[in-house]
Amino acid sequence: MNVLMDDLPCSVIVADIEIPINTDYRTGILFEQTLSDPVMPDDEKLKTVLTLYYGDAVFPLLSDMDMVQEALNGIMWFYRCGSDETAGSETEGGASGKDPPFSYEHDAGYIYAAFIEAYGIDLTKNRLHWWQFRALFLGLPETVLFCKIMGYRTMEIPPKMPKAQKQFYQRMKRIYKIPESAEQIRLEKELNAILEKGGDVSQLMK
Repeated sequence: MNVLMDDLPCSVIVADIEIPINTDYRTGILFEQTLSDPVMPDDEKLKTVLTLYYGDAVFPLLSDMDMVQEALNGIMWFYRCGSDETAGSETEGGASGKDPPFSYEHDAGYIYAAFIEAYGIDLTKNRLHWWQFRALFLGLPETVLFCKIMGYRTMEIPPKMPKAQKQFYQRMKRIYKIPESAEQIRLEKELNAILEKGGDVSQLMK
């Protein structure tokens, strides 16, 4: 679909049934936060995601796992703004093994200010469609503070960079580092305690 030429979708097809889908940008943010929750069980994540996008009314329609899968496929298609599933994304969390470039929770104020500065859009008053929000989010100019902060977080500091410049970027990385969640901190403390005692870290995976 072409956001410039086509109407923004407000439903998906599940088992040949057209089902309305929650289009608000806040739902997309809650979806990402649900998937990245380190303590929520997978079955609870599944129910939460389906409820976020379709409401409780969808559950009587999902008579088997094939329909559940179709419903999830519809969510993923909508979440990716109609793009192919192999397409890259700037979603919260970043690439595996790297620090995340942003957090919808931690950076809420920066994102709000960025939309005000760049577009004059008050996100507390405007109910943007997820596809609108993502297009505007990805198009934020580099001049807004939020984009500069993401640049600091993701920047690789080369060894040969001048000392003063290197110290500046290292300081910016410390200032704008996304805090670890309480669960991450707890797991790291447990891991360190186990390692100090020469124990088996596999117990943390249970």
